[in-house]
Amino acid sequence: MSARSTLARRSAARLAGALLAVTLLAAGCGESSPGPEQPSSSSSETAGSSDGGGSDADGDTAGDASDGGGQTAAEVPQDPYPVTPAPDGFVAPDACSGEGAYFGEVGSTATPELPERAGETLTIDVVGIEGEDAQLTATLGDGSAREVEAVTLGETVTIDLWTISVTSVCGDTQQVEFDLIN
Repeated sequence: MSARSTLARRSAARLAGALLAVTLLAAGCGESSPGPEQPSSSSSETAGSSDGGGSDADGDTAGDASDGGGQTAAEVPQDPYPVTPAPDGFVAPDACSGEGAYFGEVGSTATPELPERAGETLTIDVVGIEGEDAQLTATLGDGSAREVEAVTLGETVTIDLWTISVTSVCGDTQQVEFDLIN
């Protein structure tokens, strides 16, 4: 057997081994259950030890919160959905006139339901009203809720596949109306 042939086989074997290792590492990164080096919490682990304190050698108390070896992440605050101001020359209709296709009161979800888009749903909750500004929360079908910047009459906000335009903010009755424009 020639040295060239042996060298080619070794290179091919190394390449195959490297590809296998990368594949196994990639498959392991997606696992959500703890591996043997990351035991899950159980009642026997948090029950404490014979010293009554449930402490380990470092003085940590068993069952204290930890990052689980990187298994969980802190929730990252999301910026509110941005609002687009009313266009120049916009003449606002009378507030509280009942012209909006969608209606919500403080503490409730706007009705009627917004139409589905691409199999997704969106609900708008009216959180509060301060002066002429409404505080809204938008919740997508996957359950992810996010605030909307303070919005007032004539302004629009795009939330994923929907764009809404506020047609009324009534501080007296604590109601908000809007239209779906897209």
